[in-house]
Amino acid sequence: MAEKSGGIALLLRSVMATVLVTAFGLAGTTTGHAATAAPDLQLPFPCGQQWRLDTWQHAPALDMVKEPDQHGTEGATLIAPAAGRVNQSYKHGNAGNMIQIDHGGGYFTTYIHLQSREVSVGERVQRGTMIGRVGKDGATANGHPHLHFELGYDADGDGSASWGFAGSERVRPTFDGVTYGQSDGRTWRSVTSRNCSVVSPKGLASVYGVLPDGRLTYTAIDGATGDRTHGAVVSAAPLGFTPKAMATLNFNTLLVTSDEPSGRLYRVDIRTNRDELIFEPPVFLGNGYTHDLLAYDGGGNLYGIADGVLRRYNVNAAKPVLADITGNTLIGSGFTLKTLTATGPDWLLGTTADGWLISYRIAGAGSWQRHQLRDSTWQGFDHLLSPGGGVYYGHHPNGSVHRYFDADPYDGQGDDLSGQGTVDASGWTQVLLSAQPATVS
Repeated sequence: MAEKSGGIALLLRSVMATVLVTAFGLAGTTTGHAATAAPDLQLPFPCGQQWRLDTWQHAPALDMVKEPDQHGTEGATLIAPAAGRVNQSYKHGNAGNMIQIDHGGGYFTTYIHLQSREVSVGERVQRGTMIGRVGKDGATANGHPHLHFELGYDADGDGSASWGFAGSERVRPTFDGVTYGQSDGRTWRSVTSRNCSVVSPKGLASVYGVLPDGRLTYTAIDGATGDRTHGAVVSAAPLGFTPKAMATLNFNTLLVTSDEPSGRLYRVDIRTNRDELIFEPPVFLGNGYTHDLLAYDGGGNLYGIADGVLRRYNVNAAKPVLADITGNTLIGSGFTLKTLTATGPDWLLGTTADGWLISYRIAGAGSWQRHQLRDSTWQGFDHLLSPGGGVYYGHHPNGSVHRYFDADPYDGQGDDLSGQGTVDASGWTQVLLSAQPATVS
């Protein structure tokens, strides 16, 4: 390494040798022999990145910095090396932000000194799920950005793996078939991450919104990365009425209800959303649409919920007039949802005030299948969006937007649903949000 990097490495070595052994102040037991096979791990960084791994004086634990010169270590994306469930996620007094993931079979991976944490206890992750960012948090980081990583085996069966000190339950990790951490003072240079996603969504999510003052917004989000690629573009003119619910039919057509007892339904035609957002004067379609929530499934069906009653309408034109909205089928009651979106034709997804995430397969009047994907933690979202392809976005009242990926959104299972970090941590102040269906696959 260069002289400056060598100085940092020397300082890290001396600090970690003396501090990590004792400073965390955790109770633990001596590592025992694993009774089951360790998980198939990949390096916890995006595919193709190269990292330096050092044991210093705390083998088999590893400290990781980005090659070739440590630049880019701080703030680097941290992803899960294998599927599992988050067992710990909190700010430790000495180690700073830390996460521990339970991979099953008694094995746990632990990450400390993080700049930020993107997952919560109980959350299910898949290999490649973003779980946080590398940092220098905590006194024992000594101000130097790096990831302290440990693989642990729960030898005493207490439901977690102790970490951060000599005699804890940490064991040697294996990444992409190669074992590391055999002894103190070992260094591995330019270790390449093979943490490459097998399934990745493709396409752009087109998201329309309404600001508190009635102006419209448009934002495009990369379905694979979660990066905003366009916008938010904001209209100069407001809608001219107080909106209650909104559904996106296609790239330039919205259906919006007004917050009036008569339930006025409007069609909003977008003229452009490129450099500025301009829309035609809203077209009044009819009364009686008192829905609290709306969602269009991309297959010709508009769903609405009012007072827990779910109805389905057939939309028979890209720019419908009232005569083009037919059907008005009563699906059922008891749909007391806080948010609603459509993940595909006749598939709905919603959250409850209790934090449940529920998927529905709608067959017709009085006929549907209900799948509870999560039983907690989703109550914080006030809007839920899906552009298709198993991609979900949850909007929090604090202005943040979080993204999720469901490898199979139609299997009725939540085990393949994983958090993918945030689109933005703040700035989304819209009171309504809706995504165009079927733009991501």
